[in-house]
Amino acid sequence: IFNWIPRPYNNTEGLPEKMPEDLKQHIKMVSGKPEANTVWVSCEGENPADVENVGPVQYIPRRGFPAYYYPFTNKEGYLSPLVAVLFEKPRTGVLINIECKAWAKNIQYDRYERRGSVHFELMVDRN
Repeated sequence: IFNWIPRPYNNTEGLPEKMPEDLKQHIKMVSGKPEANTVWVSCEGENPADVENVGPVQYIPRRGFPAYYYPFTNKEGYLSPLVAVLFEKPRTGVLINIECKAWAKNIQYDRYERRGSVHFELMVDRN
């Protein structure tokens, strides 16, 4: 989004009730450090069966997008930030619905209008 400046959750005050507990713990761990100024990312299964099947998740190189990448102004040489999401042990042979959310105080989330999130499906074939 052109010229958008995030308002990160950089401490444990005012964290959304629906934010995943593991992300809340991560924010608590980095609170007060420079890396706390981040647009956080969480990826989870969309429904209880998906949550059960998705397995552990890693975020590489970090749990979100550093705030120093913003605002985006389309300047020459700008490198877009990237977060790779590694699903370590998803159940094989099962279609898993995944929802990844971006978390900042000024990101509005709406599952039905797909605001603040992205949906995709993951299926790992059995070998």
